[in-house]
Amino acid sequence: MIIGKILLIAAISGFIGYMTNVFAIKALFRPYVPFRLGPIVFQGLIPKRKDELAEKVAEIVGQEFLSQDDLMDRLISQEDEKYFTEFIANRINQVVIEKTSFLPSAFQYKLVGAVNTQIEQESPRLFEDFKSMAENQIQEKVDVSAIIQEKIQALDLAQMEELVLRVSHKELKAIEWLGLIMGAAIGFIQGIITVYVL
Repeated sequence: MIIGKILLIAAISGFIGYMTNVFAIKALFRPYVPFRLGPIVFQGLIPKRKDELAEKVAEIVGQEFLSQDDLMDRLISQEDEKYFTEFIANRINQVVIEKTSFLPSAFQYKLVGAVNTQIEQESPRLFEDFKSMAENQIQEKVDVSAIIQEKIQALDLAQMEELVLRVSHKELKAIEWLGLIMGAAIGFIQGIITVYVL
């Protein structure tokens, strides 16, 4: 009878601990829209702080993970100089051949050869100029933090909730079960104190 009473208190406390954590996790998102109950206003933590959350996540990602410099390094690297030179040479060669089609082919080949030599000499400088211009354009027009912030703010709250739950499903379940275990342990101790001490 005494052990049954202790186990009952432990079971009730475990259930309370489990349900408390379940509701706490739900309260991260629910309710989406604030509602008032007397003087108290209820709204999920993430819906209430969505704009601030978007700003902070964007700031962290933009500064720590994907800066404009990182983006530029990935978009245009020194390895691209070879492709840039080939592209320029092919285009200019096509134009030279088209515009000099009335000339003998031997003369055309000599002309193309001379143009290619000039391109090889000038291409490193042209590539650096192109790279510098592209970097300036990216710096002026691409704000990584702003793009991420806009994307997060545009997310529907239900989509955001689904995304978070999908990513952290195991961890959130562990928190719920931890509530059960801790509640049961506390209830067990309370049961022992109630039965034997009081």
